[in-house]
Amino acid sequence: MFVVGALAISGVPPFNGFASKWTIYVAGIEAGQPVFTIIALITSALTLAYFLKALNSIFLGQRPAHLKDVKETPRSMLLPIMLLAVLCVVFGVLPQLGIDLVRPAQEALMNSSGYISAVLGGA
Repeated sequence: MFVVGALAISGVPPFNGFASKWTIYVAGIEAGQPVFTIIALITSALTLAYFLKALNSIFLGQRPAHLKDVKETPRSMLLPIMLLAVLCVVFGVLPQLGIDLVRPAQEALMNSSGYISAVLGGA
């Protein structure tokens, strides 16, 4: 499950983080700012690198002696994590689902007069 989260945060396809990272890359290119796109790509690569380092340190190394009595996670606690891992893939393959979920909030925030009125109580 750690690997799924790491790949999603790093923006690797087909996980959910890829759609948002791709949007950032395209926006940088379309805005004529390739430097920002390159910085975003490097940041994604570094994110993946440090997650791979963490994976190696946490899961592939020797267990310290003081942790020898640590038990595995019960199956009841794995179910929510597995559900989130599945959602990472679903929203990566079908990013429009996530976009449709947040669109009403995005439209409300883009309507600044309506937002200001709501915050100030109609003033």
